Amino acid sequence: MKKIITQKQYAGKIKWLKTILSLLLVISFTSLSAQNDKGIVNRKVVGTVLDESNLPVPGVSVIVKNTVKAAITDMDGKYEIYVPSNATVLQYSSVGFLKQEKDVSSKSVVNVTLTLETQNLSEVVVVGYGKQKKESLTGAVSNITAAAIQTTTATSIAQKLQGKVAGLNIRQNTGQPGTFDNNINIRGFGTPIYVIDGVRRGDGSDFQRLNGNDIESISVLKDASAAIYGLGAANGVILVTTKKGKKGKPTFEYSTVTGFMTPTDMPKMSNAGQFATMFNDAIINKPAGGAPFYTPEDIQKYVDEVPGYESTDWYAESMKKSSVQTQHNLSASGGSDDISYFIGLGYVNEEGLLKSNDMGYSRYNLRSSLTAKLTKNVEAQLLIGGRYDFKDQPGDGFTNIFKGTRSTQPIDRPYANNNPDYLSIVAPNAGQNPVAQSDRSLTGYVDEETRNLTSTLSLDYHLPFLKGMSLKGIASYDANNFVSNSLSKSYTLYSYDKVLGIYKPVVIRSGQSSISYRTINSNLLNLQALLTYKPDLGANNNLNLLGAIEQNQTNSQNISIRKLYSQVYTKDEIRYGDALNQTTDGIRSESSDLSYLGRLNYDYAGKYLIELAGRYMGSYRYSPENRWGFYPMGSVGWIVSKENFMRDNLSVVSNLKFRGSYGTTAQPSGDPFQYIEGYTLGSGGSYEFANNILTNGVGTPVPANPNLTWQTATTADIGLDLGLWQNKFTLTADVFRRNVDGIPANLSVGLPNTYGGILPQENLNSNRTEGFEFEIGYRNNSKAFKYDFSANFSYARTKNLYREGEAYNNSLSRYQNQKGYRWNDLEWGYVYDGIYQNDQEIVNSPLQNGATGNITKELPGDFKFQDINNDGVIDGQDQKPLFYNETPKMNFGFTMNASYKGFDMNILLQGSAQYTVQYTGVYGEILAFKGNTPEYFYDRWHKADQSDPNSEWIPGKWPASRYAGDVGSIYKPSSIWRNDASYVRLKNVEIGYTFDADEPFMKTIGLKKLRFYASGFNLFTITDPFVKAFDPEKVANSDGGSGEGFTYPLTTTYNFGMNVSF
Repeated sequence: MKKIITQKQYAGKIKWLKTILSLLLVISFTSLSAQNDKGIVNRKVVGTVLDESNLPVPGVSVIVKNTVKAAITDMDGKYEIYVPSNATVLQYSSVGFLKQEKDVSSKSVVNVTLTLETQNLSEVVVVGYGKQKKESLTGAVSNITAAAIQTTTATSIAQKLQGKVAGLNIRQNTGQPGTFDNNINIRGFGTPIYVIDGVRRGDGSDFQRLNGNDIESISVLKDASAAIYGLGAANGVILVTTKKGKKGKPTFEYSTVTGFMTPTDMPKMSNAGQFATMFNDAIINKPAGGAPFYTPEDIQKYVDEVPGYESTDWYAESMKKSSVQTQHNLSASGGSDDISYFIGLGYVNEEGLLKSNDMGYSRYNLRSSLTAKLTKNVEAQLLIGGRYDFKDQPGDGFTNIFKGTRSTQPIDRPYANNNPDYLSIVAPNAGQNPVAQSDRSLTGYVDEETRNLTSTLSLDYHLPFLKGMSLKGIASYDANNFVSNSLSKSYTLYSYDKVLGIYKPVVIRSGQSSISYRTINSNLLNLQALLTYKPDLGANNNLNLLGAIEQNQTNSQNISIRKLYSQVYTKDEIRYGDALNQTTDGIRSESSDLSYLGRLNYDYAGKYLIELAGRYMGSYRYSPENRWGFYPMGSVGWIVSKENFMRDNLSVVSNLKFRGSYGTTAQPSGDPFQYIEGYTLGSGGSYEFANNILTNGVGTPVPANPNLTWQTATTADIGLDLGLWQNKFTLTADVFRRNVDGIPANLSVGLPNTYGGILPQENLNSNRTEGFEFEIGYRNNSKAFKYDFSANFSYARTKNLYREGEAYNNSLSRYQNQKGYRWNDLEWGYVYDGIYQNDQEIVNSPLQNGATGNITKELPGDFKFQDINNDGVIDGQDQKPLFYNETPKMNFGFTMNASYKGFDMNILLQGSAQYTVQYTGVYGEILAFKGNTPEYFYDRWHKADQSDPNSEWIPGKWPASRYAGDVGSIYKPSSIWRNDASYVRLKNVEIGYTFDADEPFMKTIGLKKLRFYASGFNLFTITDPFVKAFDPEKVANSDGGSGEGFTYPLTTTYNFGMNVSF
């Protein structure tokens, strides 16, 4: 029988974990001990450690072999160490360099030059609840260093990672300052979880707002290795390790960068002459016909832009050509044998593109670390992070303003009678003028502030009575506060009466001025107790054990209020709104989960590797019978290159490892508390029982379901790691499959109306994602000219194994509606069959719009579609799977780095393939909303003479101009409207120069490093020319699902920066 946990027991578990942490504090102050070597004479050895370019290497570990005596090089690469008289060898090691040993017999000065390792297999990689050497990994784990992250200059960590990690798919939805909603997924699985300094924290938005200068490394867990994190880890885990202090003299680093941002591209809209011509077309192409609105003379005046007939470029009237972003970062670090510290401060400011300058974003980041050795066996660490964001924009929001710049008729002018004191009423855009909308003093504003505080205290106690065992306690508390203040004001626009010579006012949002306030407060408490043990089993047997308990508690409170002003706007404070005309709302939520986890890592002779792990966890979401679950994983590896037969016969192979993993983990399934039967209370009164009083009804719309439980994900991965020529060439390849079972759905069963509700959710559906990925790299490190390149590629698709649905009535119904074992990335549509060339072809074709639809709605130049079932009617039964959806199946990247003496260069190419986009509204409908239309629609079928309805048709690329209500079938979903959005983009280029630390002027001004650089972001794109105008990376429906593409454009950025350390 599964264990049941109650809320009271949860509280007990927290208390127990707190007791452990308290015990660790007591131990830290009661385990003071000291050991002194007796009878041995120590002598002092000093020296400097350099790299192959004769630059100092800080942080190198210098150890007296076979002892515990050690030292660390400072920022100048210098060290000093006391060597016992009975010791003769010093060992030098540092991440990224080959380990060296030096005989120091009778020597007092020993200088060392370290050789850079082409791929450092001894590099330590952060994994779940610990660290492992890269060569001992048996899971699919990618690691990216701080240096690689910083090669891209951007304000979002997501953009810094894009194209650099196989299987990590990132897509930017918008370029709006302060909007961090990039699509991030691992292997197409879905949204990953984010673990920052060992604690699961926030969501993708919080992750993206980290300061890149504070990050030491990022690990991406892509297979069953993520299972140890439990709930939500089925989609993968992104582990972030921030910078910590290191032993050495205090070091200060400062960096600054200024960037100039312009939109990557923009569809060109029609000018006044083109619009007037198509506007006439729309009238004469009505089913009932009509006379042109504009005369040929009027149109010619618009073409020639004579005074009074100028064409308005609404984008140019409302937007700047470019905007500026700035970043500043300052950090300090250092330490001694007993204490080390790091503190980093960051500032970001981004302007928006609005000419009004009423849009922008600013952010302040703080990150600090303090590590102290309290006793010989106890180490404490305190990590504190903070962030403050401020984002503002006009009250109508950028999406509406941008839409106005696209749809407002170009024959209108920003100002009535060209008088800048009178903003004009325009068409169609509900009369709202984009220039006015972008001015917060007229229309209002939306101001958003976010405050974030993270804190982690850990104590690590190495048990002196059992070598290799340590006990670690971690307590983290995070607090978040979000505040939104918004004001929506009525305002006045004008039209000019030329006859009377007066300006006529029109009030926008008359009597609807309002003020809103919203706040969200949330906090997280995370407690962990970890026991690790690494026993000494001899030279060839290596065993690492981990056992841990983890408790998470979160709570949040959301409060909002909106008030209308009684008459007119007075002051932007909530108290000035009308208390009798207000809307309030609020919600409070709490959640808690508890987990027990363990892991075993074993290797024999460093060649045969095995990892076993599991997590037993419980959640409040489900009934006591289904609240707990155990989710195991296992992986194995074989380092073939360490076998004698490989060493003796294939010396070119420096690393060859086969590995495989298999495991399960859980995902949240359905809404919580579905095992408890609830009810809904009506409003307004519906039932009369006595005295003519209406009484509210009470209903039970959904029966309780105690059987709902976790949905489970089972992931399998087979991988290969290969290194040749001392790991100058590397290859990592994986194939993977993930099955998700128990996805919640409602049974498709017909219920009588008298039932009064719906069936509850059950664990019914399932799907499968499968694919492959690889990374290749080559590195050449000569002393003068160094270069390396790497490429990555990933491919993944998802199919439904089972999808609950109604029973099939016939074979056609099964073909069209079958959901099981069908790829879910294919969309259905009508098969494009050419263009109607004349009226007779329309009459003879299958019916497109009912019995008379062809005659009344279709015109020459309209699109034809195939009658798949040959019944003479084009309807839903003629659809078939035709095109990919908007999610790329292929993602790839290519990086090259090169340096010569002080010069360095980085190039990043990135792209995606096998997906399509479709634009609707203004971009996908001719004369949508009777407003302006893209210039490409001017290449259309049209009459040779607008005044003669019997004149011949002139062919074009697009159908004849008409309004939506007059159009037949041209807008049916079909391949003619879908565009292959595959692209390759020159994502980033950076060129820099670093001055030699030995330069006299560097020593004079006391600088250890000085680097200047210039870079470009989103520089060039190869894609379908039509899609290029919209930017293929940008999700078409990212503006709330409308598909009109009115989110803030992605930008090309040119950066100029400087890095200094002293």
